[in-house]
This record gives sequence, C-alpha cells and structure tokens, in this order.
Amino acid sequence: MDENNCIIWRDTLLPIPEDSDLKVDVGRITCPLLLVVGQDDTNWAAVESADDMTQMMERAGNSHLLTTLSYPGAGHLIEPPYGPHCRSCTFVLQPDQQRVVVLWGGLTKPHAVAQEDSWEKILGFLREHLCHSVKPHVQSRL
Repeated sequence: MDENNCIIWRDTLLPIPEDSDLKVDVGRITCPLLLVVGQDDTNWAAVESADDMTQMMERAGNSHLLTTLSYPGAGHLIEPPYGPHCRSCTFVLQPDQQRVVVLWGGLTKPHAVAQEDSWEKILGFLREHLCHSVKPHVQSRL
C-alpha cells in the first residue's frame, strides 16, 4: 500500500522469476505477438515482464514474431482512445469485504496519447496478421 492506503500490486510481482518452471515459456509461441506496455503501470510489472518475454523470444529464435509498443507515462488500462483515464478504482476484497483503492498508474495526457497511438497500431497489427487472406471490403450476405 502507498502512503494513502492505495494498493500498488506491481511490486508484488518483482523480481521476475528466473526459474523457467515458474513462468509460461512464451518462446514457444509461433505466431505474431503484440505487447502494449504502459511504463507507469502500477498494477503489473509490465516493463519487466515485456523485457523477460523479449529475452525468451530471442533465446527461442522467435523475436521476429514479437512487436512491443511501450509508452512512457501510460498506466495499466491502455484501452481504445477517447475514454476517460482511469487512474484508480475501488475493489472489494474477499472474504472479509474490505474496500481498497487499486492504482492503475499513468498520467492523463501521456496515457491518452498511448491509447490513441496504440489503438491504430493494434488495428493495423490485427489487419496484417488476421485479415491477409480476406478481401477487405466483402459485403455480408444475410
């Protein structure tokens, strides 16, 4: 918890384990993979996790399949653009029903920039890797 009794989960995940038995072997992934990383994510060790995944992909010879978008000042919830920035929210922890504030991180302007930039790149990534064999303007027939 921080000085205002808000929960920051990020540090509970650090350090990233070195023991390969304690994590998913993403190096075995054989399809294109896109990571979207908020460098001010206070909910997840996003930067460290992305670095670890990059190393696993490199060791497996699959780094050509990995695309990473990393945004300074962006928090955890990098969503489609033009919605409000959610820096925190209230959770009710089970089983004792304790109410806590969870911090997601991010500053408003850089987070908004990340949402706008990443959204176009996410759509482009999906078009490139999922729609390459589909005619882009096929009319549906109902």
